[in-house]
Amino acid sequence: MGAVVVLACCFLLLLPVALFLLTAIFRLACRLCGLPTPSVLAAAGIMLVNFVADAVALAVLEESVWVVAKEMNVPRWESWLVTRFLDLPVDLVISSGLHAGLMGIKFGKGIEVWFVQRLIQLSVVAVVAFVAAVVYLIQGN
Repeated sequence: MGAVVVLACCFLLLLPVALFLLTAIFRLACRLCGLPTPSVLAAAGIMLVNFVADAVALAVLEESVWVVAKEMNVPRWESWLVTRFLDLPVDLVISSGLHAGLMGIKFGKGIEVWFVQRLIQLSVVAVVAFVAAVVYLIQGN
């Protein structure tokens, strides 16, 4: 029981850190796309609204794909993978539309910000994976 409490506390403590990182990446993407950088509060609000809207869309999409996959006898992990790939264009439309609507920019600029934001996030994940692999290899010898 104590491990569950510690895990829950760690999760709750990491939420503000994750929101801060997403907000900083979003603001950087706006700057790189030549848009005015939103304030930290506005960017955090956009990221929070975007997260909720995308989570709802992903839940509906995941259930729809699972119902179809179950009828076709496809394993759950494969339907999960298909859902993640199908979520990319859904996330693109939701994020770009929300950003365009909340910031008063064109939808095409919202798409540009989405692509730059995802590239930055992918770069961060790649660097973390590279460092973890190097540490693992060093410890193995």
